[in-house]
Amino acid sequence: MNAELTQKFNQIVENSSEKDQKVLELFLDGLVRKQTKQNGSYLGGILGSTSRITEDKQFEMIIPNTDLIQNSLDIVHGGITATLLDSAMGSLVHYHLPEGQAAVTSEMKINYVAPGKGLELRCIANIIHQGSKIVVTEGKVFRDDGKLIAHATGSFFVITKR
Repeated sequence: MNAELTQKFNQIVENSSEKDQKVLELFLDGLVRKQTKQNGSYLGGILGSTSRITEDKQFEMIIPNTDLIQNSLDIVHGGITATLLDSAMGSLVHYHLPEGQAAVTSEMKINYVAPGKGLELRCIANIIHQGSKIVVTEGKVFRDDGKLIAHATGSFFVITKR
């Protein structure tokens, strides 16, 4: 580690509250998950996401609700909810594409309907339409008490991988 980075890290730890240290530990754990290939992306690692294809070909992604993703109102930041939706819907699209193709988000609309509270958030994604160039999806995020937090639709543009 270079000296400047070490100095910054030590200064952050020195000046951190207990809550800051807990968030830093979550962040560092996420980097370890990425480095050890437990998650495919840094963001997935940092959020602590787990995912799977369900028996009925839906995509389920779960993230723990930690201090790292809270806003100043102590509820999940709306941007994190949007990221969870985009990630789950996009992952589902990639799962259904043939080898050599990928997809990028071209449009997403979200309705937030309840605050993000509880221990975890669970997103379920479905494909509404799959064409040769555009895939349209739907995603829903639920709290651990089963309450719907957000509903989204998304369109993904199919591209050829380089």
